[in-house]
Amino acid sequence: MRAYSDVVSLAFWCRPASLEKLRQEFMPQGMTQGRGVVFHIAPSNVAVNFAFSLAAGLLTGNANIVRLSSKPFPQTALICEALKGALAHVPALADSLCLVQYPHDAALTDYFSALCDARLIWGGDRTISEVRRSALRPRGVDIAFADRYSFAVINADAWLAAPDKARLLEAFYNDTLLTSQQACTAAKMVVWTGDRADEARAQFWPAFRDWCGERYAPLPATAVSNLAWFCAHTVNDPTLRRIAQPDNRLFLAQTHAPDGALLADHHQSGLFIEYVAQDLLDIAPLCGEKCQTIVSFGVDPQDFQRFLATAKPRGVDRIVPLGQSMQFSLHWDGYLLAEMLTRRLTLISY
Repeated sequence: MRAYSDVVSLAFWCRPASLEKLRQEFMPQGMTQGRGVVFHIAPSNVAVNFAFSLAAGLLTGNANIVRLSSKPFPQTALICEALKGALAHVPALADSLCLVQYPHDAALTDYFSALCDARLIWGGDRTISEVRRSALRPRGVDIAFADRYSFAVINADAWLAAPDKARLLEAFYNDTLLTSQQACTAAKMVVWTGDRADEARAQFWPAFRDWCGERYAPLPATAVSNLAWFCAHTVNDPTLRRIAQPDNRLFLAQTHAPDGALLADHHQSGLFIEYVAQDLLDIAPLCGEKCQTIVSFGVDPQDFQRFLATAKPRGVDRIVPLGQSMQFSLHWDGYLLAEMLTRRLTLISY
């Protein structure tokens, strides 16, 4: 299990103390019950996502049907084996849990959807559009996780002064290349703030490339795809320039005109865009409705509070410390899952 840091993170998240903290922080007060049956449609880009989604359904007192990704993730097999062993001790819970795996089949999705009182659709805009053609029960609710993007804001002076840079590089890797930047939470751009941005950039990327080592080995086709992305976007952003690298492990580009469209169209792996901001308000064009998470290091939280109050962005659901972008919560993508997956009962005394 230790070979898969995402599975280790899941196990840490599932500790009794962690779950008790979630209960105290997020579970609705008063008399509540689960909605009934929840249908989880897992994405194909994050191996352990299905387990977090399932946990949300279990914690809110629901029966659950989980459609697993068709991709053969070793993490999925590992988690399912552990789950099977645990359920052997709780047969009553096993009767209310079903994990299925099937290729695209509208008839099967119709069948499972018709059984359900709630549906969690992971996988982006196209998946949402396809799945919504399958009707839920009349009072059923959809919770849809659309295509989103994320970026990082790093204060250059804080990075240069950091004593444990290896830990920070590992945190950045876990936020980005652990999922080959395919997760919505994965930063696709690094925004530098502070007076020594050029010095920090010159130090950060070689150190990150060296830290990655053999942990990240992109396919040869990835380099071609990244170059094609770059060439296509120079048409709309003449300030976009490529920063030469000694190998194809990373592809760096710098822009002087930050635009959310650059990130929304970023489906690459190992491609990072840089922007040097003079003021935190400069990130406003990146914070449209498709912006999910800002990963932060060395930036005063009060500066973000002022930014949010001034810019009032349509997006940005989370601002989290470096290394915590994939840390799942029952408040996700702006949804309070604990409330949406439960129904509240009212008892009026005579």
